Amino acid sequence: MRTTRNPSTQPRQRPGASWALTVLTVCAFTLGTGEIMIAGLLPRMASDTGVSLATAGLLVSAFALTVVVGGPVLALTCGRVRRRRLVAACMACYAVGNVVSAVAPSYLPLALGRVLAALAHSALMPLFFGLAADVVPAHRRGSAVARVSLGFALAMIAGLPIGTALGQWLGWRATFWAVALLTVAVAVPLAALTPDAPGGEESGSRGELRVLGDRRVRMVTAVTALAAAAAFTAYTYVTPLLTDTAGFRPSAVTVLLLLFGVGGTVGNLVGGKLTDRSVLGGVCAGLAALAGSLLLLGMTAHVPAAAVVCLFGFGAAYYAVIPAVNTRMLDVASGRARTLALTVQSSAFNLGTALGGWLGGRVIAVGAGLRWLPLAGGVVALAALALAAGEAAGERRRSSRGQVCRDRKVTNAM
Repeated sequence: MRTTRNPSTQPRQRPGASWALTVLTVCAFTLGTGEIMIAGLLPRMASDTGVSLATAGLLVSAFALTVVVGGPVLALTCGRVRRRRLVAACMACYAVGNVVSAVAPSYLPLALGRVLAALAHSALMPLFFGLAADVVPAHRRGSAVARVSLGFALAMIAGLPIGTALGQWLGWRATFWAVALLTVAVAVPLAALTPDAPGGEESGSRGELRVLGDRRVRMVTAVTALAAAAAFTAYTYVTPLLTDTAGFRPSAVTVLLLLFGVGGTVGNLVGGKLTDRSVLGGVCAGLAALAGSLLLLGMTAHVPAAAVVCLFGFGAAYYAVIPAVNTRMLDVASGRARTLALTVQSSAFNLGTALGGWLGGRVIAVGAGLRWLPLAGGVVALAALALAAGEAAGERRRSSRGQVCRDRKVTNAM
């Protein structure tokens, strides 16, 4: 007999779930801040370690590539390690990585610290999402995962500006020390809420790899990577762009980065509503806005007022893309393959981040002005838009053919 589920009979949320989700949000904020904070510190880091700005920008690419490669490797090798031990070890590794960067006397030890932190990051984020899903009933898992994602938004709005201000006040090394101390502080409650049980991946989980053969999964992965590459071609070097090209004082960069984060929050909300109406429509709208804002930023970067408006639009557009591509990935993946889909989405984002940092460095290395960075990013965003628009057109054609077939079946049955 089929039973209808009544919302009033849904399992109740576990005691302490709100506290657990708050801890996980702070943990995600810590990891997010540690990942993106060097965008506001690059000029001083490059000067102190004796490397060019383009070489310092490769630290962003190194972090992202380590997450792309390290996540799958650690998942395969640490799948049966008890989760509490794995969480504690990864949090310790993240703290140590930031300490190594803080005391690094030269560029190579600094890069080593970033790689250590990235390895921990690649393992921790899937664990955070899994823990969030475990502390709430099944029908609340989406909200729980969103609570963890909130930590990254807060990292952009608060973590990055605060880290930049701290680096300008006490030196860039102080920012790394602050992230290391925050990591240690949140590690204790995180370990307390993590069950001391084996990870124990299901034996059938390897079948999830079949999802990678789905054309639609590959398409949304490519669009995600290109969107991230477009954004980070410009964002990796946003501090020198604002100071050297737009003419802002270094002290104003903190406020401008906060403005970018506020734009991202607004864009995330708008992007979610657009996605509710049409997933692929939301993807295309976000990418079109991203391309437009980057191209306008490149053309008007020398005008401070215009640069401020474009920076806000840039943040709003990019963060409008994120819920759209994530929803599209969850739509085209099904069943247990959704777990792998989230991993693929994360890898695509970090791969795009690495490509963006590399492309921005190449633009600088060939002697082009900083204003060419958002222009190059805008071209990459147009490529992503072309892919998404083609996918949307194909989806409409397939939907029309399916409707025609259904109409014919109805006609023949009459």
